Amino acid sequence: MTHAFRPLTFCAALFCLSACNEDAPPAPAARTTVPASTIEGAAVTDAKTIPEAFRGSWAASAGDCETGATRVDIERGGLAFARSTGAVSSVTATGPDEIRITVKLAGEGALSQRSFRYRLIDGGEALFDVRSGLTRARCPA
Repeated sequence: MTHAFRPLTFCAALFCLSACNEDAPPAPAARTTVPASTIEGAAVTDAKTIPEAFRGSWAASAGDCETGATRVDIERGGLAFARSTGAVSSVTATGPDEIRITVKLAGEGALSQRSFRYRLIDGGEALFDVRSGLTRARCPA
């Protein structure tokens, strides 16, 4: 009688193995798009142009708006700090109202390529530097 159950046992084992070998369900697709910007003019539309909402002069304090160490001037095609300036190599969106700007900086006799991540906050009236944690307010025009 034990011989009669062998084919059933064998079939049951094959069934279990075939069930185990089924492909796993596909993993969720990686997010390839960045959510839309919530501030007008903050969306990246050109990989070499800083969006309009990010442009202007920004500083950590009102006193720095004139010529202070925390001032950054953001223009269509580049950045200017107190001691260095840089032309845009690339601009990419990294989140809603957030961009990564890669620039070729020149200043104080040195050349370097740097990336900065900036996020507009307070309805576009403040600029948060994601890497340093520094928040700058928009300077009066």
